[in-house]
Amino acid sequence: MAKRSVEKGSSKSTPTKKAKTSASGSTAKKPTAPVATLTKEYIAEQSDLISGNLETNAVKVKDLISLYDLFLERLQSEDEEAVLEKHEPTLRLLNVTIFKLFEKLFQSGQLKSSSGNFKDLRVIYELYKFNLLFYIENISAYCSLIIDNLDIYMKLLKLESLNFSTVKDGKRQPYFPNKSYRDLVTSLVKSVNGEVLTDGLHSNIILGEFLNKYYKKYVDLQQYFFLELNLEELEDTERELVFSKVLTVVNQESSILSFEKRTFIKNLPAIATNMNEFKNQFQSKLLTLLSSKLTHAQYKTVLLILHKRVIPYLKTPTSLMDFLTDSYDLGDTLISILALNGLFELIKNYNLDYPNFYQKLYELFDADLFHLKFRSRFLRLTDLFLSSTHLPSALVASFIKKMARLSITASPSAIVAIIPFIYNQLKRHPTVMCVIQNDTKEEYKDPFNNAEKDPLQTNAIDSSLWELETLQSHYHPNVATLAKIFSQPFKKPSYNLEDFLDWTYQSLLDSESSRRLKDEGSALEYEEFQSVLGDYLPGWKW
Repeated sequence: MAKRSVEKGSSKSTPTKKAKTSASGSTAKKPTAPVATLTKEYIAEQSDLISGNLETNAVKVKDLISLYDLFLERLQSEDEEAVLEKHEPTLRLLNVTIFKLFEKLFQSGQLKSSSGNFKDLRVIYELYKFNLLFYIENISAYCSLIIDNLDIYMKLLKLESLNFSTVKDGKRQPYFPNKSYRDLVTSLVKSVNGEVLTDGLHSNIILGEFLNKYYKKYVDLQQYFFLELNLEELEDTERELVFSKVLTVVNQESSILSFEKRTFIKNLPAIATNMNEFKNQFQSKLLTLLSSKLTHAQYKTVLLILHKRVIPYLKTPTSLMDFLTDSYDLGDTLISILALNGLFELIKNYNLDYPNFYQKLYELFDADLFHLKFRSRFLRLTDLFLSSTHLPSALVASFIKKMARLSITASPSAIVAIIPFIYNQLKRHPTVMCVIQNDTKEEYKDPFNNAEKDPLQTNAIDSSLWELETLQSHYHPNVATLAKIFSQPFKKPSYNLEDFLDWTYQSLLDSESSRRLKDEGSALEYEEFQSVLGDYLPGWKW
């Protein structure tokens, strides 16, 4: 458990008052104050005492806050789940009781600077917030206590915005409780609850509650989250944990760019609606995290959401170029494919000049390409990249030939997407039709250089697509039937590629098993056998 300044909030039991001597000389004792105990009865008794004379007894709220230290002692010496099971209802009551007392103090004006008890009460109030955040950050179990802490803390933010703002010329000035919100953001990203998931996101229950209940609904909380996110004091051991939580936040659908904007705090400063400031802070914090060492899962998740959840919220989206090019050059085919999506977004919408783009794209075509999960996404992008009719014929021929070569070892579900893809490219680029018409005699030697990385130097334009003729004899009937399109005149319109991209082994099997066959005199066997192999294995007993 994280270190805690217990001295800051510790409060020993109320000492008994000295006995007074009566006139007769006998010693009479007044009733002693109740000893602080972590029970509902003690909490109710102290609450009634304070509420009975709020103006005089307000500082006694500190006696209730001292109960958090009793709870901490049990947490440090006993099993966390056992302590929560025993004391969680009491702690939840304590949270609500103290909140109601502070709510009354706000309403009565005792937490305003003009009040005589303001300094003492403000210290006690900050101590209360400290305890709420401490348990949000350090309880690892899934429990309702930390959810209560979050809800109460958010209510305190509203109370602060109403009561801590200044009044000028009879008008209350805009105010957002930056420091209190900053402390909450820090506790959320450092919370020990939950774990990093396989996709690089985080399962933290309190963060999930914050996102669903508050963050996604209110644009001011989104704005100030990145304004107050502090990454400067992070240790290297904390970066993966913090990054996974920030990535979980970024993965949420944001409403900050929408026209209909709801705010959690009503009277906000101008910076709360300053989109340039938000984009600057978002970009700065995100690039800081992306510069650290990411896991393979985090790379995948970031690249998957980049074009929708990240790029529109950056001040200068081209600042991602280094990250994307580094991702592209990692040597991992999957990561490179996903980076391609972000690069294309920058090229298309932000005029990014990426040298040797088609050469980099061509290098991604390897033996593993058509066995990856994101094969469909890659084919969609490649089809888009090759859609320009101004591309050199040699370059287009290289892509077509490369895909035809890879189809020899690809799965049937991939081949049924490759064939329509090649057909569409030949229809779109008639100057490449020669690769279909080139003769392949018995002594034919393919001039295509499969090892060449530059698509303009592969000699594909002088080659032929003999691989497609081979596919006409494929063992799978769907593939064989589809490949025969290349031995027919090119009079059919282009295929709708979307109809072929999501085929799988299962869909191919379902399609074949449900196909109705013509019965042209099926041969039937009328001889009955008593065993599987008949008498071919004498002495064998089943």
